[in-house]
Amino acid sequence: MYGAERYTRNVQRLWQSGGAGNLLGFRGERVNHKNNLGLLLVAVVVAAGALGLVFYERSQLQEARTRVVVGELQPIAMLLKENQAMLKELQAEPFTEKDSGILESYLAKIRRDGVPKHADMKQKLDSLAENNTAIVTLIKAYAPSAKTPAFLPEGDKFRNYASAWRDRWNSVMELFMAGGNYAAAGVPYPAGFPAAVEAEIAVAK
Repeated sequence: MYGAERYTRNVQRLWQSGGAGNLLGFRGERVNHKNNLGLLLVAVVVAAGALGLVFYERSQLQEARTRVVVGELQPIAMLLKENQAMLKELQAEPFTEKDSGILESYLAKIRRDGVPKHADMKQKLDSLAENNTAIVTLIKAYAPSAKTPAFLPEGDKFRNYASAWRDRWNSVMELFMAGGNYAAAGVPYPAGFPAAVEAEIAVAK
């Protein structure tokens, strides 16, 4: 009750000292102050929402990059390491023949000893062919997202290598039955592709 009386006296004094104009200005200032606070609050809410949206988009982009790395690039790197280990093993004794490539050595061995005796070598060669097919599939899936300049040309080299290697491997039994030999050396392994994959992984993370 006391507060109401005090407010009334203040209004009366304001009215007596400056008239209705001062009283209206006093009330208008209070209204403007409230409006300014309201606008400031709206601006803060909008800014916070925009900042949250930026962080959300960035997190979504990072998650998408992580899915690509885990789903495509890392499997390529893993399969390449498996292939390199098998190639190194197949290029040494007891699998290799003197002055011959891997497939030429296999053909010479089954011609000399029969197919069953070299089933372990055939299994490794089948695994190489399967890995190459999987790598090519992953290259095609990832190619539109490539970020480094080396990935696409090195990937094309691997695709050409895998295709030529598959054709040569598929023809081995035909040559064996016909008594023939491989006409030319195979397409060289694209040595730069593993490094291109690792560089792509580093950029994509």
